[in-house]
Amino acid sequence: MLGYVTTINGQSGARPIGGPVPSLHVRPDEHLLMRVAVTVPRHLRVTALWLGISAGTWGGDAKGRPTGMNPILAHSRQRLSAGVHTFGLRWRVPEGRSGITLYLVCAYSTEQPPMGLGAGAIAVLAVN
Repeated sequence: MLGYVTTINGQSGARPIGGPVPSLHVRPDEHLLMRVAVTVPRHLRVTALWLGISAGTWGGDAKGRPTGMNPILAHSRQRLSAGVHTFGLRWRVPEGRSGITLYLVCAYSTEQPPMGLGAGAIAVLAVN
């Protein structure tokens, strides 16, 4: 598992490794400037990482690619060693979507057993 600190338009939320998912409030048609600091633990080597938006489902396909992200906002094909890696993202919340919940999600692949793809929400985006 990875740890995350997310800042969206000045609002910060942290999801420590194994911790709860923070909730951040956004508005329809709002332009979001996001910074995501991803903490890779010492025992894990990440071979690829994706960050994106989901309406509530995420995971991976048989080829090790993420599913349920639309759009994908960042994709790192470089190996990520232990430590903190920061990503800058931009996205606009769709108009007319008030009252829904979206998720900022991360998917990543690893070499260590169990090999494969890990995926999960790193922030809840409460649109209102």
